[in-house]
Amino acid sequence: MKRWIDKWNAYWFPLTSTQNLAGARILAVAAQLFWFFPSLDHQINLAAKNTHFVDPQPIIRAIASIVPRDALFTPAGLRVVYWVTAAAGVLALIGLCTRASLFVLALGTWFFVGHAYSYADVHHPQALFAIFLMTLPFSPAGASYSIDALLRRRRAGEASRPSAGPPRSETAMWPLKLVHVLLALTYFSTGITKLLSGGVAWMNGYTLQNHIFNDAVNRDIPLGIWLAQQHTLCILLAVGTILFEMLFFVSLFLPRIAPYFFIGGILFHVGLYLTSGHPFFEHIIMNLMLLLFLDPQRLLGWINRLEQLVPGLPTRKDAPQPS
Repeated sequence: MKRWIDKWNAYWFPLTSTQNLAGARILAVAAQLFWFFPSLDHQINLAAKNTHFVDPQPIIRAIASIVPRDALFTPAGLRVVYWVTAAAGVLALIGLCTRASLFVLALGTWFFVGHAYSYADVHHPQALFAIFLMTLPFSPAGASYSIDALLRRRRAGEASRPSAGPPRSETAMWPLKLVHVLLALTYFSTGITKLLSGGVAWMNGYTLQNHIFNDAVNRDIPLGIWLAQQHTLCILLAVGTILFEMLFFVSLFLPRIAPYFFIGGILFHVGLYLTSGHPFFEHIIMNLMLLLFLDPQRLLGWINRLEQLVPGLPTRKDAPQPS
């Protein structure tokens, strides 16, 4: 039993630098602030046009049981929540009061996503990303690349001394590991659903042509309309989609090939958007985040290789080669 516990801890809680998690924090928070942040006008419009919730999501149901609807779900109330969340996002980005600001940002994100989906129109693109945001307050996400870290060094009198290296922690990787596992489960469930509902016929090309054509016509996407007429190409894309979704979990066990799955995930969702208009932008960011930061050594290795390939750039002998 102890051997299995040790393996479990070695997977989720390896002692590693906090710099990768800090990089993931900066990327995720910047994306949330400047790309995914909810529209205040849309939130106010939903609350104004509906006198009650049609299908209140759990977080909205919990809040509404404490705070009356006419006290919080008003233009004034939503503006307060909006700007508090935005201010927390800015603080989380620069790393000031990092844990508290990350928690407020994540909670505000959950609030607005839940509110938008409490009127019977429920989708799921934001779910995994919102979960990742909520993991960050419970990790040392502000231990590096943050004002908090700078202030800690100054208080410790280390500002003028040579650095002993970046901070290390056993809890610096679990948020990234968790989002990796959740992505694997999501892709696998999507792939197995296709096979259970359509069998191998889902890969005959015609099914994908039909889906792409309907989405492209409804959303006026010329590239999708063209693609829907390419039967052979749709066969290849259908097979590739099933293989990607069903085999993504392999990246959990074979870290050396994981980057190829993350790159595939980025291209997969970019392709979905360009041909069918499905806006899974959060999944693009999560795959990019895993590509850059999941392996604490990979990014440094890539930088070192780039330095060796580009003439005139000084090479860093201490950086490992990418695996």
